[in-house]
Amino acid sequence: MKHIRWYDKNSNLKAVFEFIQGLDIPAQEEIAKDIIQILTKELRLDLDSNINSLCKNKNYAYKRWYDRNMDLCSSFELIKNLPEPLRKEIVQKIMESVLLMYFGGK
Repeated sequence: MKHIRWYDKNSNLKAVFEFIQGLDIPAQEEIAKDIIQILTKELRLDLDSNINSLCKNKNYAYKRWYDRNMDLCSSFELIKNLPEPLRKEIVQKIMESVLLMYFGGK
């Protein structure tokens, strides 16, 4: 049986993560910071305790492609812990942000 990652259950989220995985490291870092901004500013989520908890519990081996980038790992873990309706909303906002980042202003 194939291992199903938490984000494989949402086809849009999976597509966004796969797109981000294919980007170079500076672009991944920019998107990670953007995701955190979306979560805190646009969705007005208070994530300070979640972010602090993620930083304190970061003592496992790097197994996933995004684990080596703390901002990316943190932003993905924050998304993972959201209720499904908010997760769908953040996916939409990430897609909009990526479209603007790569196709806006050209």
